[in-house]
This record gives sequence, structure tokens and C-alpha cells, in this order.
Amino acid sequence: MTLYYEVAVTGHNLKPLTYSFSDKLPLGSIVEIPVSKKQKSGVVLREVEKPEFKTQPITSVSPSLILPAQLELAKFISSYYVCEIAVSLALFEPLSVVDAEAKTGIDITYGAMPPLSEKQNEAFEFLRAAPVSLLFGDTGSGKTQIYISLIKEALQNGKTAIFLMPEIGLTPQMLKRLKEVFGDLVGVWHSKQSKKTKAETLSKIISKEIRVVAGPRSALFLPLRDIGVIVVDEEHDDSYKSGSSPRYNAKDMAVTYAKILGAKCVLGSATPSLSSYKNYPVFRLKESFFSGKKEFIFEPKETEIDDFLIFELKKCIDSGSQAVVFLPTRANYKYIVCKSCGSGVECPFCSVSMSLHSDENRLKCHYCGYSEKIDLRCKSCGAEEMGVFRMGTQEAVEKISARLPDAIIKKFDRDEIKTQKELEKTLKEFEQGKISILVGTQMLSKGHDYHNIKLAVVLGLDSILLQNDFRASERAASLLVQIAGRAGRSADAKIIVQTLNGDFFKSFLGSYESFLDGELKTREGLYPPFARMARLIFSGQNREKTQADMLKSLQGIQGTKAEVVGYGDAAIGRIAGKHRFDILLRSPSAKTLLDAIYAIDDKSFEVDMDPVSFS
Repeated sequence: MTLYYEVAVTGHNLKPLTYSFSDKLPLGSIVEIPVSKKQKSGVVLREVEKPEFKTQPITSVSPSLILPAQLELAKFISSYYVCEIAVSLALFEPLSVVDAEAKTGIDITYGAMPPLSEKQNEAFEFLRAAPVSLLFGDTGSGKTQIYISLIKEALQNGKTAIFLMPEIGLTPQMLKRLKEVFGDLVGVWHSKQSKKTKAETLSKIISKEIRVVAGPRSALFLPLRDIGVIVVDEEHDDSYKSGSSPRYNAKDMAVTYAKILGAKCVLGSATPSLSSYKNYPVFRLKESFFSGKKEFIFEPKETEIDDFLIFELKKCIDSGSQAVVFLPTRANYKYIVCKSCGSGVECPFCSVSMSLHSDENRLKCHYCGYSEKIDLRCKSCGAEEMGVFRMGTQEAVEKISARLPDAIIKKFDRDEIKTQKELEKTLKEFEQGKISILVGTQMLSKGHDYHNIKLAVVLGLDSILLQNDFRASERAASLLVQIAGRAGRSADAKIIVQTLNGDFFKSFLGSYESFLDGELKTREGLYPPFARMARLIFSGQNREKTQADMLKSLQGIQGTKAEVVGYGDAAIGRIAGKHRFDILLRSPSAKTLLDAIYAIDDKSFEVDMDPVSFS
């Protein structure tokens, strides 16, 4: 008997191919298949009728398979993020049937943890009652204890759990917290691990020796069975969004996967994303277990290592305390800002600041394409004091070191911290008090809990606030609250913020939800979460051809219900020798966007659904 199967060639941007085999195969089976005289790995998608064309036989069948729930999620990723299913399947780790027998006799004991407070218990009951929910908890309110309680309940019910974090950098501390309670039942998974470590971890996941998996977005695609709860910590973080095809958002996929599995999904943050705040049931947790009070000092100036900062840094380290100094990471964008009043230059057709294109001596809106020549006279106050400012971590370290030669200062950014070992070493040294001042980028804002930080300095926040992005205000507000949350955990602390837009930041310091509510009103009818957006990205060596492909696709969209917000040169017009163009679409409905995209015959572009970056 010969049967016929549709097979996805894993990781290749190819449509499924049809092969024959002499036996019944489960869907999701991993097989070896001939493709262009080479052997490739593939996944069996479905059984089909005998085709009219001649087929080649499946070469061999592996003792591994993609789980049914994984296959369903892969199909969703393929359809929603507009890629071949073979590409989405490459995200998943298969289940090895050989290792799939659960180990018996595993001693399941739980370490001690403080009892939940009355308010924490309210949050726990709220979250366990809803399929998807948001824990909106201030820094120090005990979100992690609630997560652990939910995971413990899942394990006691014979289930497993996934704990997602936005970046590898968060794993050391969180892993420590999880292991204190769950011991060897916890495993970590991330891209920096060796092949040997990954293989060992995967084997233990499959045999259920590991029942709680912690890690960044790739941890979502492991062959964990009987999942009871998926926790997405720091759910607001853009690191959950993949920067390459398929451009999925792991937070959104966690919600989708939980629905497929019938599991619970809990999103958590001190500064939740606007979309989660609007779309899911919210529990507001305000209590704090930290005794320290915070004093905010706003300096009305640009990014500058001035006498006042040096004085406060010296006072801090002389007292035996530690400090963090933050600078933004966005190196691709520069904005001109009035040195007198702090105003940027806003597009007349969009409520976003325009980006500086110094090579063209122009300012450009990356939403509608409007551009204008640079005018050094401020449109708000008339002062001829428009300027560009930027300072990197290296320059900041040099300037602080020159003024405080005895201080032990360490850079904390991706140029400096390249490996997991370097990360753990730096964090350990900081925890032990061997480093006085950490100077870093957004890595500083992400969940590192140390109790000796009495001073947090925030520089360059205006460059984030004035980005050419409808989420600029949200990013800036979130960053300030997150960085401020690193200080004042055991004693009073100061947060010094250099900004020419102090009134904006002061307006929500006592109530982040007031910012969220105000921002919702601003975006209504225009931007997410009220509208959906999609970005079509065209790139190629030949500028004329790439532009022609973009214009041809634009014609294909005409007649659909999707709104073309803008099109033309991408914000970064050339990367790695390739010219780049894009089309930005908007609609109240994701289906309308997808219908418009699928209506284009020649898909010579990459699709970014729900984009978080427009560069």
C-alpha cells in the first residue's frame, strides 16, 4: 500500500511538497526527504490523495515528531505572520519518542516560600480564574511570588509550566528564585547554551524530569507536554518580538498557544503594554515590600555629565551605596531638539516627531512620507537653538571616570556584555559591591533586583520620547518607571532625570495607569490597540527593481479595504548593501490586513504584522 503525504521542508521558504510512503504516518512526523538531489528534513502535515504527478518516496522516518498543539501553533504563525509553514516549523523543537517515557520515582518536593499577603492572594485567585489575564504590579509588589504560586498549583495538578522572560539577561536571578522553590524541576533554555547543554535539557524536558522551563521567546517552542500555565514576565518588552521572519511576537503567541492547549496565560509587568492593558482582564497590585522612598529630580537639560551629577554620584558611592546610569540604545535615529524649550519637529500630518536624515539635510516622517528641509529656528518658541544630542555609554564612562578616578565603573551594554558568563560575572560583582557604578543601556531596566542602589541617573530620555513612532511616549514612560524601580529597594533613593520634557514625566509618576488611560484616548481610532498595522518590507541590491517591486505590490493593495498609511524609502534606506522600501498598512481588523497582503500575487517582500519597529 502506498500513501501520500504533504511535507514541509523545515526551515526552507518553500511550499509543502508531496511524497509517497509505504506506511501510515502520524501528522507531525519528522522525515528525511529528497529535495533537488539533497536530503532534507521535513514535517508531515497531512495525508493527501494520490497526485497526478510522479512523486518521490520519503527516504526515512525519524523517531521524533512535532506535537499536535505545536503543529497547530505553527500553522497559525504561518497564516498570521505570512510565511511558509516550513519557516514557522523551524522554530519548534520536536519530541523524541525514544525519550518520551516519563521518569518514575522523581522526588517532587517544594522549597519554602513566604505566604502570600492578602492582596497577593486576591491577585492569585483572580489570575487562576481567567484564561488570559494581566498582572499589573508595581516594582516590589511581589509579582514573582504570585507567578510561583500559579506554577506550583499547575505542578501539583500534574501539569507543566513555561516561564518566559524577554531576554537571557534576566535568567540568572529569576532562575535562582524558581530553583529555590522547584529545585531540579526547573530548566533553562536560551540561544547562548552549547549544543550539549541544549541536548541534555531537551532530554530532561521530554522525560519530564524538567517540568518548568524558563527562558526567552524560544522556550515557548519546546516539546513540553501537559502545559498548565504560561507566564510572560515583563510582557511590555519589545524583545518578545522577533526581528526576522517569521516576525512573531512571543507574548501574543503565548496567549494563542495557551488557548490551543486549554492552559492559562498570565502576563505581568509594572509598566504593561497598552494593548494588554486594554485587551485583557487586569489585576492592579500596588502594595510594595520595599521600605525605601524615591525622590525624583528633573534637570532641564540635554544629555550631560555635569557637576551636579558628579556630586550626587560621589556622595552615593562615598556612603557605600551603588548607582546606575542609563543611556538610550537607539543608535539609528537622531532628532533635532530645541535647546531652549525641548520641542522636537513634529510632522504636520502625524502626531510623531520627524527623523533627521543628515545626508539629505532633511527631516522625514516615516509614517506618511512627508519631509522638509532642516530649519534651525524652533517652530514652538522661535529660538535658533535647534541641535542634535547623543552620548554613548563609553563616552559617559570616560567622563565619569575622569571626574571620579577612584570609582569602580563598569559598562553594561551589548558591546560589553557578549556572553552569558560575562553577564553573570558582572551581575555577581555588582551584587557583591565590587562595582560602584553601572553605566548601561536598556539592559539596566530589566528586572535586576539589587538592594544597594541608592541613585539612578537617566540620561537621553528625550531621544526616546521624540522618536518617530506612535509608541514613543509609551516607551519613554515605561523606561523611566522601570529604571526607577531598580533603586530604593532597602533605603531612600534619588532618581535624577535629565529632560527638557519634565512636565510629561511628572504627570504620571504617582499613577502609571493615568498615563495608560491618557494614551488610550490619544490613540483611539488611529493606532494600536484600536487599529492593527502591518509593514511590508522590500529589500534588494538593485534600487530601481526593489522600488518597482514595492510599487507593483502597492497597486495590488489598491481595491482592498486596508488603508495605506505611507510608502517609500524605509527609515534606514540601506542595510548590508541592500536598498530598502516599505509600505505601512492600517485597519481596525487584522483579517482586512491579511486579505490585502494575500491579494498581492508576487510576494517579493517580508511581512511584519503588528510591528514594534519601523526602521
